[in-house]
Amino acid sequence: MNYRRLLLDGHSYYITMVTHRRKPWLVEYIDLLRQAFVLSRNRFDYRIDGIVVLPDHLHMIITPERAEEYPQIVTQIKRGFVYLLPKEQKQEAKLSLTPSQYKKGRSGIWQSRYYEHTIRNEKDWMEKMEYIRNNPVKHGLCEHWEEWKYSSFTKQGRVS
Repeated sequence: MNYRRLLLDGHSYYITMVTHRRKPWLVEYIDLLRQAFVLSRNRFDYRIDGIVVLPDHLHMIITPERAEEYPQIVTQIKRGFVYLLPKEQKQEAKLSLTPSQYKKGRSGIWQSRYYEHTIRNEKDWMEKMEYIRNNPVKHGLCEHWEEWKYSSFTKQGRVS
């Protein structure tokens, strides 16, 4: 069975991206991740409705101007982050690859796929936003969602 994405203009997309073998690099290199987002925003027109960055994964809802570009947006963020990472981390990541993954040119930084869900209505959007907001609490990283500084839901309202 082939998986087909729904590419619907005017819709938002809930996306989860996870590091390879859940390496806890995203918070450690938050400035590089932020730069990767800047690179993607320079190339594609989209809005980030909500985001949370945890050590080994991130959740976000984006609304792209052109729906068919959202897979490219995710690719640009991933590639940008890999490109910006220090050489030592890239070399360390390559060591965790299987021979097959290495042959396919994987970076060892991200899982090769990502989870996506097309937001279909306001209830769906609210449920996903609530999940994103509370994810650091769920993972035991803080007691209250307001405390997690790598989220668009902080008191400051931006990912630190």
